[in-house]
Amino acid sequence: MARTRALDYEDRKKDILRAAAVLFAQQGYSETLLEDIAAQCGVKKSSLYHYHSSKHAILYSLITWKIEDLAWKIDAAIEAASAPKEKFQAFTTTLVNEYIRVPEEMTVLLTQMRYLNKPAMKSVIQIQDRIINRAVLLIQSLRPDIEISRKNVTAMAMLYFGMTNWIPVWYKPSGSIKPADLSTMISELFLNGISAPDFPIIGHRIS
Repeated sequence: MARTRALDYEDRKKDILRAAAVLFAQQGYSETLLEDIAAQCGVKKSSLYHYHSSKHAILYSLITWKIEDLAWKIDAAIEAASAPKEKFQAFTTTLVNEYIRVPEEMTVLLTQMRYLNKPAMKSVIQIQDRIINRAVLLIQSLRPDIEISRKNVTAMAMLYFGMTNWIPVWYKPSGSIKPADLSTMISELFLNGISAPDFPIIGHRIS
């Protein structure tokens, strides 16, 4: 007879992923042992196998969970907005909030994907491409009056992600720049450039 799953099975499975994210972000996937993850969770190593078959399975589940969750949140935020600029701001706010809310988990997305095997990497890239394509379409919608090549608009999207992806490295939530201010700063910098007359937060106009 198959073993019956506990009612909190999915919660415990996610708890293991969160614990692993902290260790993967702090010391790297290759340097983290299953024993380390078990200790972080306060369980025996053997207990991990009831939820995940291997360390690679933990990494894959973690990355898939987070990137699918991020893609869903981005889609929901964009659909709730109306004008292209509002959609772009909603996209940015969603990214910033996630990078600040769960920095370790987002850091794993950025730095540890290279440890996935080829089939796992392929499936993750498909979801990642969905997020990138969302950004590409948004950027195109901001300037319907001009034709931008796919190569150029993709480069613009990657430059945009360059402003958001490394927030966990330097941003301190306890600092003077609040998440909403940071989201606005990124959006305005991308949309208008630092030469825009009403560029926010950075400082006051010198008369």
